[in-house]
Amino acid sequence: MSRLDYLEAILTESRRYPELARLMGDLKVGAALYGEPLKLIQRLLSVRRHLERSAASRDDVSRIILNALALKGPMNISQLTREVTRERGSASRVTVRKRVNILLDKGVIDKGEGFLYRLVE
Repeated sequence: MSRLDYLEAILTESRRYPELARLMGDLKVGAALYGEPLKLIQRLLSVRRHLERSAASRDDVSRIILNALALKGPMNISQLTREVTRERGSASRVTVRKRVNILLDKGVIDKGEGFLYRLVE
C-alpha cells in the first residue's frame, strides 16, 4: 500500500496525468477492499480452530461471542450481550461477562482500548 500511496502522491503533485492519479486512488481502494474479506476469513478460521481445540469453549454463548468479535470487530459487554440475545433469544450481562472472562483467561480474546474486547490475532 505504501508504494501505491507514493505513486499516487507523485502523480497528484505533477498534475501531468490527472487520470492516472485518479486511477491510482481507485486501485488503492480496490486493494483495501480485497484485503478485508481475507482478514475476515482468517479471523473466522481462528475462531473455528479454537472451538475445535477447546471443549470448554464450545457452549453457545462462547461461540456467539467469538463469532461476533470475528465478524464485527471489538465490542464491549453490552454489545456482546445484545449479540447473544439476538442469537439465542435471551442472555444476561453476568453470563456474557463470565464467558468473556473465561475467554480472556484462555488467551483467545484480550481487552483492548477502554472496555472493548477483541480476538487475539
